[in-house]
Amino acid sequence: MGSATYTNSIEALDQSYSAGFRMFEIDFSWTSDQQLVCLHDWEDSFERSFGLQTRGAVTLRQFEELVRQRSLYNKCTLVSFMDWFAAHPDTTLVTDIKDKNLDALSLISGSYPQYVSRIIPQVYQPEEAAFVKSLGFQNIIWTLYRYPGNNAAVLDMVRSMGVYAVTMDTVRAARGLPLDLDAMGVATYVHTINDYADTLYYKSRGVNEIYTDSLSPAREQALLEAGEVFLTDSELFKQDQLKQLEFTRRLEIFAEKTTVHYSLDKDFILDSIFTNQVTMNDFQSGILQITATGNDPYLSFPRLSNPQLALELHIQIQTPAYTWLQVFYTTQQQASFTEELKVDAELMRGSNEIVLSIHDESPITRLRLDPGTLPGEYAIQSFEIRSD
Repeated sequence: MGSATYTNSIEALDQSYSAGFRMFEIDFSWTSDQQLVCLHDWEDSFERSFGLQTRGAVTLRQFEELVRQRSLYNKCTLVSFMDWFAAHPDTTLVTDIKDKNLDALSLISGSYPQYVSRIIPQVYQPEEAAFVKSLGFQNIIWTLYRYPGNNAAVLDMVRSMGVYAVTMDTVRAARGLPLDLDAMGVATYVHTINDYADTLYYKSRGVNEIYTDSLSPAREQALLEAGEVFLTDSELFKQDQLKQLEFTRRLEIFAEKTTVHYSLDKDFILDSIFTNQVTMNDFQSGILQITATGNDPYLSFPRLSNPQLALELHIQIQTPAYTWLQVFYTTQQQASFTEELKVDAELMRGSNEIVLSIHDESPITRLRLDPGTLPGEYAIQSFEIRSD
């Protein structure tokens, strides 16, 4: 409402409905007498709503009294929300219940079975999905902000959960997860986006829809049709463009280096490579196909015949999922691989091309390539080391 967010109020519902929204995420919290009210939390949200601090949840009656006496907005209870929900039969509820989620969904399904088909529960951990389905809910969203697993783990879990959509933050969305889920037929949402150009950016990255505090479907569609907003207006898109320009500059610098110290397509000899958690599958046309059998795969390359203070590396690699590539190095002063002597790069699922620079006060003697941090199939298409 206005500049206020998380009001969870009838006024906010009415305003959003008028703006063209038909799917609403509502925060529910438990009162001290085990009733559900529309509140994000009993700490900051409670204080913003009522200008008071509390040591914990209050009763339903106390909450309703506070709404009447101290709130600018008519904040919902489960009962008053369901009254509004009944009066707007073309709407869908998405639940966000951070405490005792399964108990709350059991209460909602038991008290309002006539609306179960219009409710999309959010679950926070994979093991919640089966129970929520048993309550009769047809569609489930898995929201990832409490899930500690990486994107590869998400893809593995989704296969057995049978969810209709996955919600993620902007970090996961930027790391290629929406495209991977789209390939599996799973819709994706990202939160929280309040700039329409950024909406266009995330949709270009495979996201289906967004969570927003302030955007209006009707208004933003009108801007799009009038040619007043473009993907190129997004600051995120501009950052991507700058990264691409920087990569092009670094690739040009690499190409200008005249001394080649190692090239996979010319110098690769199987017996000269020491590996860990790696199975060599094939090497044809300069492409090394490997299987990483653990979370710490690496290939240690032969000692450089002509150690250098500065090296440029060009690497092309295909990876099974989002991960990090690391290149460790030794010097004449430090003969062992250590965490202090390394460079790294973020990798997306699929094909990646990167240029890395290594500089040290002592001549660099050996390199070790860690292609990723998870098991799976990798294809190294280029690994070349150059200097002046």
